[in-house]
Amino acid sequence: MKKIDPQNKTCIYLDQFVVSNLIDQTNDTWKEIRNMLEFNFSINLLYCPLSHQHILETAKKEINNAVIHDEYFRKLSDNYIFKNEIFLTSQLISSLIRGNRHTINTYLETGPFKNLNECYSQINDVNKVFNESINYHILSQNAIRKITDGKAEKKIENKFIEVIKNLEIENFIERLDFCITEKQIYIRPDNYGIHEFPNWIDQLLFQLAHRHSFKEIHFKQFLNELKINGFNRIPTLNIRFSLGAYLTVKHKQENVSDHIDIMRITNGLFSSDIFFTDKKRKFEIIDLGLDKLYNTKIYCGVEKDLLDFNCYLQDLK
Repeated sequence: MKKIDPQNKTCIYLDQFVVSNLIDQTNDTWKEIRNMLEFNFSINLLYCPLSHQHILETAKKEINNAVIHDEYFRKLSDNYIFKNEIFLTSQLISSLIRGNRHTINTYLETGPFKNLNECYSQINDVNKVFNESINYHILSQNAIRKITDGKAEKKIENKFIEVIKNLEIENFIERLDFCITEKQIYIRPDNYGIHEFPNWIDQLLFQLAHRHSFKEIHFKQFLNELKINGFNRIPTLNIRFSLGAYLTVKHKQENVSDHIDIMRITNGLFSSDIFFTDKKRKFEIIDLGLDKLYNTKIYCGVEKDLLDFNCYLQDLK
């Protein structure tokens, strides 16, 4: 059995670069990959779930082109989409605390989904707000990173990454402890310039209380889990805050695309058998050891990876 599919089908995460090249078929390699993907999908050997980030990014294209990309991707998705981060993380925490077995429905949800042309303008309204908010959020941190070189020994970098992750764990513990003591959960607003969004930790605790019926005993168990294991047994939190700490320690300049990439990796890396991303993100994932930790093969769009992926598809059984 593959990682999450009881029918032993391979779960492949495709990014926008791959989808665009599958449609354009810019060379013989892409033509072969497209043919093999479609053939293996037709005999139930693989599927390529959609992601919410695919919808956000595809809607930036001209509408006719966007619809072509979206409709092609949907044909390979088997009508699955990766759950968004809050829903997925709350499900993982609930399963961990209650000792429930993971199934394909832990990670993915099924349609029907709206056609892209029905919600094209609304999605681009969301994109506008998202871009404005992220640009505001990263403005000050990018300014600070410009004046530091980000060079340090590997051991020192790893220690700093762990320190930053531990600070995030402490934020969770502090808020969770407060909610248990006060016996209430309310969602604070976070300021992103001209926009405000619900605080991420508060949203997660709200989901646990209302969607997963967490009582005080469950929240206390979750608190104990964080104190003992941190994020180690909650993949989405471990991946998100590992990448965030890595970018901070490396003093990387960030932009909106970086944050979309982090959302993609957080949601799709650990539950996919094959994960496509760009060359930079592939290096970061491997440098952090996340590919080995979650037993996921990472590819990017370089020729060597594409040839290797094509061979993988030809040998798939």
